[in-house]
Amino acid sequence: MSECLVICGKLSANAASAKDIIALDVDAPEHAPNRVNLTIGDISSRMVQDVPPVLVDLLELAVYVYCADQFRGRGGDTMPEMGKKWRRRFRFQVPVRCPEVWSRSDVQDLLIETLGFLSDDDYAFEFVRHPDPVAPGLQHHLNFAGSADRGFVPDDVILFSGGLDSFAGAVESLIGRGRKAALVSHQAAPMIISKQSRLVAALRERTERFRLFHVPIGVNKGHEEAAEFTQRSRSFLFATLGLVVANLFRRNTIQFCENGVVSVNLPVSSHVLGTRATRTTHPRVLADLSRLFSAILEEPVKVENPYFWKTKSDLVRSIADHGCADLIAETLSCTRVREATRRKRHCGTCSQCLDRRFGILGAELGEHEPANAYVVDLFRGERKPGPDVTMTESYVLHALKLAAMSEQTFLNSFGQIFRVLPYLPGSPEENAGKLHDLHRRHGQTVEAVINRELAHHATLTRSLSLPQTSLLMLIQSSAVRLPTTIDPAEAEPPASEQAAVDRSRSLERPLVFAIDEKRRRVLFRGGIEIRGVGFDVVKALAPEFAEDVRSALGPDDFRFVKTEDLAGRVGIDQQGLRQRITRLRDAIERKFLEARDVQLTDDDVIQNDPRRGYRLNPYLLLVQPGQVHAAIRS
Repeated sequence: MSECLVICGKLSANAASAKDIIALDVDAPEHAPNRVNLTIGDISSRMVQDVPPVLVDLLELAVYVYCADQFRGRGGDTMPEMGKKWRRRFRFQVPVRCPEVWSRSDVQDLLIETLGFLSDDDYAFEFVRHPDPVAPGLQHHLNFAGSADRGFVPDDVILFSGGLDSFAGAVESLIGRGRKAALVSHQAAPMIISKQSRLVAALRERTERFRLFHVPIGVNKGHEEAAEFTQRSRSFLFATLGLVVANLFRRNTIQFCENGVVSVNLPVSSHVLGTRATRTTHPRVLADLSRLFSAILEEPVKVENPYFWKTKSDLVRSIADHGCADLIAETLSCTRVREATRRKRHCGTCSQCLDRRFGILGAELGEHEPANAYVVDLFRGERKPGPDVTMTESYVLHALKLAAMSEQTFLNSFGQIFRVLPYLPGSPEENAGKLHDLHRRHGQTVEAVINRELAHHATLTRSLSLPQTSLLMLIQSSAVRLPTTIDPAEAEPPASEQAAVDRSRSLERPLVFAIDEKRRRVLFRGGIEIRGVGFDVVKALAPEFAEDVRSALGPDDFRFVKTEDLAGRVGIDQQGLRQRITRLRDAIERKFLEARDVQLTDDDVIQNDPRRGYRLNPYLLLVQPGQVHAAIRS
């Protein structure tokens, strides 16, 4: 995996060995090749004069990350190439006004963890003091056209994309609850700008005067064509834009509005890449953004999704319930914005178009959006063999499986659910049931829409008139069969009966381990070994752990080793340390799964706290190398 060096601002490239370099600068002259355009509309200079410099740093950093994401592609045309080339490595050199904030280990840990999970890439950051001691703030990015705040103070700050879900959030806030709302929009293409503007104008006509404040923000890199369209870092930029606007109004809560099925984003198929394109509102992402923003500002900030327990059809019905059904067709959901035309705004083949159309028809509001607004009609349109057909088949079969799954089968089938539960308020057991119900309702909606459409085309004559790759023909094809939705575990004897005859050795806790310094390896009971840098990390954490055990400290009192100290002990930089620990955790988890068929969590061996650093789990049991297999549970 090669590294891409991203030189930001007026910094000079100081890496002769770097083969891949991107230069980006939000303050470059208008026609400079490294110029990044950042324009904030409808904000007055009075409003931005008190924006903390650290937020200006954050906004510029988010812009640079977003642009680097756009202009370096990932993967190849085939699944094997995508598997090998999906993850990218970026190293950013960024000038900042507040280096004392960005040099903090907790801020860097949170930044790397947030972006790493969000985009599935590796990141490293080198922050240096901005070369201009009186560097301009946001004023030079302002577009004063129509700017007038008139003392406006919003109740809600909503990230407004112009899609169905964000529009539902705006309608609910402004019309349903009678609140004041500041809508923050990222405008990346002319089609998006025009759609957002029409929706905002329509909402203004339906609400009291001065209840709505719209802040459009444009970010682009001249006329250069993007190389990567998944753009998974976009939500980091979007949330940062929302944070800046919320700060202008002295608010500390930002709303992403998206249905929970898309937020969780379960894979519709192991071989469909489109489902891997976004973690925009995944509960972990929102929790990570909340922690990162709170650490940067040193005050509580909340990034939330108030519609997590809703389906797409639920949100479409909400729009209609508040008298805005006629505006459904004005929203834009398609991922292929550059291909959109005024007449056919949606391609009809991407996952978001499928989700949109099923959501609208599931809410029985199809009359509010003409079928010819889609290049490919949902049921009758001819789909290109290959990715378009695969996406459609996979989406439908996935939904039909969800409609029929029991809760036990659902949880056994989708391990991703257990990565969601820690970030939801309430008990894991209750939330697991609610997540099953949410996805079951989504699946039942898709099933009901399909059944209605099949009833309308029940005759042989009608079916024969359809293209072979239309959804109706694919559904009726012998090649498409609904896989079983009964988990074999449900037919097994009760756990008590299985335990009575089970002769296998289960994993005992605490986890027993030893540090074999002579052979430079860490041994875990069960024949599991960790070598290389993984050994170095565990060994470097062992002194505090062993001393705290001897001192009989309680688990909460075991010490952490600061990130910078641990990096020094291991002999690598902090960014490298974070990446190595991530890989070490993955290696330990994989080895335990292969050897003992046991799923460990990230914290079972190495724990971390953004402010305090890293430590070995206090519940581990450290023994001598020869005692690993003989140790018994204490």
